Amino acid sequence: MNSHKDGAALAFNTDNSIPLQPASLDIWQTKYQLKNKAGEAVDKTIDDSYRRVAKALANVESKEKRQQVYKDFLWALEQGSIPAGRIISNAGAHEHKPATSTINCTVSDTIYDSMDDILGKTHEAGLTLKAGCGIGYEFSTLRPRGAYVAGAGATTSGPLSFMDIFDKMCFTVSSAGGRRGAQMATFDVNHPDVLEFIRAKREDGRLRQFNLSLLITDEFINAVVNDDLWPLSFPVTVKEIQEEGLDLTNTEQFLYRDFPVTDGYITDDLGRVACRIYKKVHAKDIWEAIMSSTYDFAEPGFILIDKVNEMNNNWFCENIRATNPCVTADTWVQTASGPRQVQDLLGQPFMARVDGVDHASGAEGFFRTATKPVLRLQTKEGHALRLTADHRVRKVVEQTRWRTETQWCEAAELQAGDKVLLNNHRKAASWPGTHSHEEGYLLGLLVGDGTLKDDCAVLSVWSQQAVANGNELAANALMAEALRCAQTLPHRADFRGWSEVQGRGEFRLKSAALRDLATAFGMQPGNKAITPALEKTSSEFYRGFLRGLFDADGSVQGTQSKGVSVRLAQSDLSRLEAAQRMLLRLGVASTLYTERRSAGHALLPNGKGGQQLYPTQAQHELVIANDNLAQFAELIGFSDAVKTERLQTLISSYNRQQNRERFTATVMSVTADGFEDVYDVQIPGINTFDGNGLHAHNCGEQPLPPHGSCLLGSVNLTRFVENPFTSEARFNFEKYRKVVRIFTRMLDNVVEINGLPLPQQRHEITHKRRHGMGILGLGSTLTMLRMPYGSVESVAFTEQVNQEMAITGWQEALKLSQEKGPAPIMEEEFEVTAKMLAKRPEMSEDGFKVGDKVKGKVLWAKYSRYMQQVAELEPELVAELAEVGARFTHHTSIAPTGTISLSLANNASNGIEPSFAHHYARNIIREGKKTKEKVDVFSYELLAYRELINSNAMPFSQDPSEQLPDYFIVADAVTPEQHVDIQAAAQKWVDSSISKTANVPTDFPYEDFKDIYLYAHKQGLKGCTTFRFNPEAFQGVLVKEEDLANTTYEFTLEDGSKVSFKGNENIEYDGEIHSAANLFDALKEGTYGKY
Repeated sequence: MNSHKDGAALAFNTDNSIPLQPASLDIWQTKYQLKNKAGEAVDKTIDDSYRRVAKALANVESKEKRQQVYKDFLWALEQGSIPAGRIISNAGAHEHKPATSTINCTVSDTIYDSMDDILGKTHEAGLTLKAGCGIGYEFSTLRPRGAYVAGAGATTSGPLSFMDIFDKMCFTVSSAGGRRGAQMATFDVNHPDVLEFIRAKREDGRLRQFNLSLLITDEFINAVVNDDLWPLSFPVTVKEIQEEGLDLTNTEQFLYRDFPVTDGYITDDLGRVACRIYKKVHAKDIWEAIMSSTYDFAEPGFILIDKVNEMNNNWFCENIRATNPCVTADTWVQTASGPRQVQDLLGQPFMARVDGVDHASGAEGFFRTATKPVLRLQTKEGHALRLTADHRVRKVVEQTRWRTETQWCEAAELQAGDKVLLNNHRKAASWPGTHSHEEGYLLGLLVGDGTLKDDCAVLSVWSQQAVANGNELAANALMAEALRCAQTLPHRADFRGWSEVQGRGEFRLKSAALRDLATAFGMQPGNKAITPALEKTSSEFYRGFLRGLFDADGSVQGTQSKGVSVRLAQSDLSRLEAAQRMLLRLGVASTLYTERRSAGHALLPNGKGGQQLYPTQAQHELVIANDNLAQFAELIGFSDAVKTERLQTLISSYNRQQNRERFTATVMSVTADGFEDVYDVQIPGINTFDGNGLHAHNCGEQPLPPHGSCLLGSVNLTRFVENPFTSEARFNFEKYRKVVRIFTRMLDNVVEINGLPLPQQRHEITHKRRHGMGILGLGSTLTMLRMPYGSVESVAFTEQVNQEMAITGWQEALKLSQEKGPAPIMEEEFEVTAKMLAKRPEMSEDGFKVGDKVKGKVLWAKYSRYMQQVAELEPELVAELAEVGARFTHHTSIAPTGTISLSLANNASNGIEPSFAHHYARNIIREGKKTKEKVDVFSYELLAYRELINSNAMPFSQDPSEQLPDYFIVADAVTPEQHVDIQAAAQKWVDSSISKTANVPTDFPYEDFKDIYLYAHKQGLKGCTTFRFNPEAFQGVLVKEEDLANTTYEFTLEDGSKVSFKGNENIEYDGEIHSAANLFDALKEGTYGKY
């Protein structure tokens, strides 16, 4: 026995004196050591890796601070702050690895229930995994197995089949080299396919690239406890409701529940989605399936989603449903396929045409967001748009002769006299579509000065006054063009063309075919409206229709001195508004003047050769001027030769260039216009669309929480233990707080070099600057302090060490905010909603009401449940954070730290776990090897104890002189309740997630196991996972020699004979040496030879 003197133990307060064990050094060389393209080491030592990381993160600082910050960062790294693997591997490595990220964790955007979006998200996930990031998804947004898919005329195979696609993609991308990206799949316990999800890993080789977790609600837990029936449901679409005539008030068939997608679904006042109940099962049966699968296969994990949402610092924006600014369904949108209304684009991707350039929408097209009060934005020029108060349009803030400066402005903030921007489509004034130029011309004549009867449509030309400034020659030209166009229609044999009405100077063309065409567009006798169907035609039809309309009712007026214009007079205002929209799509801006002539009486022809006094309606006029005249002449023009000549003469006689159209309109009013369903869309990249001609902002790029990202790092607690394994053992909290302060600044700088592959991910990380600092080595530290893991004193220490990290972190968040500015979300304004007030009743007590605007920093600091808890200890700190804002929205998260702990922490225990064992095997993937390689490792506390106290000490030794003290606890010696108690102590001060596994022995009784998750819920945890070694599954990364020695694996040879080996025996197979357990697992799972 080799006992060190107490002096040696007392002097020990760092692990620098303990050499890295071979497995730790090997992991660093494999995962984190920077190498060039030739495979030669750039980092010669671990200290080189630290210097590279410290320099890369210090370079974010200003020049005058850079050198001191570098020294601080390097000191903190040497004292136990360990950034996550992506930072250690990739920070400062851009020259050698330009396409990698420093972010470990990301969350996929919502996967919408369409083939395009599923495959699109697969592509995004591939890019994310390629960059070395892990990624999580929720798959319960996809229709259940057997649901009908109208587009395919068949039933769907369900979400699990699509998870298989993601699984294979992950394996393929990860197998290409570099860090293997982890995938997390979550699934709602309400989904009809929940049992298939729970049992998925019972199938050999299935979903092995995923960690699986169920989203469990408090309501479900209550149903389990009360042995209630549990309804399995999925949202029902608006289309299904309409086509099937469903009655949503039938509570036996339908219910409302929270769902991450509201687009295309019916919602209630709280944003919950109407769902069809597929079946009801006993909640206890689902619970039994969860626990038996977890017992056998360690999955699915358990996420208490209600608790997660309740404690989320960003509760005010990451839980909101259906509150995006929006437009009404009748809004006209210009697309590459022609004009469409919002209601035509629901659930369908399209190409949005903005200023003559086409941009792809999101895969879901427009989607319903809510029923909300709407405003009518009316301009003096006649353009109008109905939208919500917070919907933004382009407001002109400065305009000179040569340029126009604009900014986004919410509709409710516009004032009379403000100018807003219109779309200029002159670069793309054509589009495909139905119906011809000739059909358009005839309908234009009919709308302008024709008559629609039950049996025919009648076009009329008056030889004396065919048009406002034409003559008989003009009438002849118009009649000739009309006849040419009419002859393209499928007329009856008795069609006679034009006929003269004797004694009236009138010529008429009667056509049943033209009547059929008009009624097909929705016109009716007495109502020659420009219908939505007519506005959805081709650009060629547009040009014909507008020519016919202006031939019938248009005129060319003015002089160069007074101004030249083309004018269209009508008593039907809605026709002129439609004509104005149609002109603008062709690049012709116009102004609509209402009531140019008031309603009254006038002498008009009485049809008998005389005149008579008739009542007249108000007359409105559409006026085209400036350089719009040239665009009109080129694309539309007149068939009337006299009008054409007059327009060309006036244009060509201009001595100076005509005024350039600026494509702006002047706000006349913004008024309340009722309540209505409203809709939104994503137009990635430009975030705008043409809404009734105006530049309307799309707000779909800010739904909830898309492409979430979080950077990680951990503080190695073992580095702060002084006098370990002695009665004088203590934890140096002063040094710990200093490291946390410096490490907080270090992690914040990672945001600037995030390297995320998708723009949405980059926006999320820079907008919220979410940190995830945690701890590792808790189990090892407790052993060094002689505290048994799970004891009362160990629970108290766990809470204290996490509380110190939290408070120190928020103090630093304030200092960094004062120095560098808060996270952008802190200064963003949010509208108070009914749902927010329901979540935080105290806001109503403080005087907030629906519609109020509140800064993010106030909602975050004063009303997040976590920050309210911080305020109990540090009220002045939180008050100042509410005033200034924090540098980041989240600070703490306890990561798994498995590889980091094994390598850079010399196998200190993972995160807040106890050590798995003190001597065990770890299965690692070695490039080029056909199976995982089994590597022997020792716990850090065992290495330290052998170094300082007893060099011969070993676990399980029968020799009293070599035995370890009782406080050397291993994972499966801790009861499930003790695992949960430790997690609960940590969670109180951790504002994000915690990775924690309750390990139990292989022979742990199922009856004692099955209530672990219920106890976790009772203790208020956000989630929980378990692990029990199962020889039939054998999916563990960490395996005890004892378990392998007690397990026999049977192999069937080619001749049918069978051979058996213990799990820890070595086998030569296919030219390599494998452990029997790893070879059996690789052959069973189908991974042999694929690493």
